[in-house]
Amino acid sequence: PHSMNMVNMAKNNKPIIIDFYADWCIPCKELDKFTFTDENVINESRNFVTLKADMTHFQSDETNLLREKYNIKGVPTIVFISAAGEELGDLRLVGFEDAEEFLERMKSGL
Repeated sequence: PHSMNMVNMAKNNKPIIIDFYADWCIPCKELDKFTFTDENVINESRNFVTLKADMTHFQSDETNLLREKYNIKGVPTIVFISAAGEELGDLRLVGFEDAEEFLERMKSGL
């Protein structure tokens, strides 16, 4: 599993996208099926370090730590972290978004 150590990730000089998802989450599956498979989204994602955080077991110790650290209220939540390691709070997405809108959100994160 990827460590969520942002200091290590930031040395890539790339911003980071963390997808907080759960297996039982319908909008998460829709993001995977419709948004994250879009060719333009895939191409744009090469400018980021992309991580998926599995929140399926929402009350486990590991997910509790992640929820606390990133203030995750529910899934899906997509968090954007700048190359400097700071969250770009205005880009945070909670819920489903289509590929065209998500692409604009990604471009704002660069």
